[in-house]
Amino acid sequence: MKKFTVMLLVLLVSSLALSPLAAQERADRPNRDLTGNFWNPTQEDFDRWRVIDGVEEGAVIRFWPWALTPDFEDYLNQIIANFQATYPGVTVVLEGQPAAGARDNIRNSFAAGNPADVINMSDGWVAEFAEAGVLMNMDEALAAKYPDLREQYVDGAWTKVTYNGATFHIPWYLAFSNVMAVNGLIAEELGITGDDIPETWAEAYDFACEIRERSGGAYYAYSLPWGELAGLGVLNQFVGEGIPVFSEDGRSVVFNQDPAAAEILDQYKRLLDNDCVPRASLTDDVRRMIDRFSEGEILLLQTGPQLFRLIQENNPEVYDSLFLDQQFVGAANIRSIGGVQTLVVPASTQFPNAALAFAVFVTNPDTQTAFSREVPIYSSNLVSYEDPFFTQGGPSLTDQLRPLAGDYFRTAVNTGILSFPRLAEVEQIVYGEFQAALLGVKTSQEALDDMASRINAILSAQ
Repeated sequence: MKKFTVMLLVLLVSSLALSPLAAQERADRPNRDLTGNFWNPTQEDFDRWRVIDGVEEGAVIRFWPWALTPDFEDYLNQIIANFQATYPGVTVVLEGQPAAGARDNIRNSFAAGNPADVINMSDGWVAEFAEAGVLMNMDEALAAKYPDLREQYVDGAWTKVTYNGATFHIPWYLAFSNVMAVNGLIAEELGITGDDIPETWAEAYDFACEIRERSGGAYYAYSLPWGELAGLGVLNQFVGEGIPVFSEDGRSVVFNQDPAAAEILDQYKRLLDNDCVPRASLTDDVRRMIDRFSEGEILLLQTGPQLFRLIQENNPEVYDSLFLDQQFVGAANIRSIGGVQTLVVPASTQFPNAALAFAVFVTNPDTQTAFSREVPIYSSNLVSYEDPFFTQGGPSLTDQLRPLAGDYFRTAVNTGILSFPRLAEVEQIVYGEFQAALLGVKTSQEALDDMASRINAILSAQ
């Protein structure tokens, strides 16, 4: 049976696309390194960049990026110039696509039998075209033939979307899923440094009560978006702690059989009962959690960095005080991949080796590091994180994120497959039983047993 999977993250985030506003804000490109090998390459660089065999002489390939022109056209044209010098005789034609209607334009091009040779897609689009059988299998074309190149890519990005167990894209630029923002005003008042902040959820439970006591009840360590219905809530927490959600055959859920699951709910109830997290966390969504942080009520905020703008809008003083740390992780040490922009090659391309070579060239460490200097995105190529640009920080929040990125993406893995029929109904079940446990209507184990029983009734009906 055909199987299509999209990996569900601990917190679902939108696929990253660069907005015109982001481009406008960085129009001066202050981090661009005109002396570096991307903007000023040598013959040695061209020789090093030539990694794909059998590139067709005289090939003319069309490249469709979306939402990148005209703002990044000089960068894209430099990619093309470098590539054409690396593979003489190959011509690349840049055909930038607007953000509006990009997916439909790609669909229409395939329907007309005239797709570009290298196409930029958001990760959520890839499966549709892989299932239609119109994309090059990258496990066969790249991973099998060039295993050293495959090993350079962030594994969680390479396997983010699979169809029948295979990958049909090459990951391009990435987004952080979550990072920890620290309110520097509260940290200074309480004498908290980065070394004091827990690394794991197991440590974070006691830390929450410690901050409440240390501040004399003035602050919380963090709040939680327990009122957020989407994302399957605590089930993803179980994944992060290494608790199996599904049975081995995938036909039933078994999380209630692991005592660690009940312990997590017990810990949450303890935090709530002892006022170590705001009681309103029971109904707060992610936006309200961010508001609490902006209002100076909580020390730590774990969220996607793309949402930091809300803090800046709500309270510039808090925003200006922020410093960053790694997110809490569970026992499974899962750091989730956020949005992944990808490159795909149509199976019908007239020049498969040239198209593959270009997709690999766009995603090589030098080309991607140069892109990260243009705008704050993150490379899918792990070698990029050896560059001083990533190992050294700076005063801005963007600068502070860079030194965290290497470790983050080296350890980033997929959280597992959480896919359910009648998903909205399953979300309501998870939410309701979780609330029953935290409010003491049921014991944690009773709530988990009922949750599992109700979900299994849905699974068995399929």
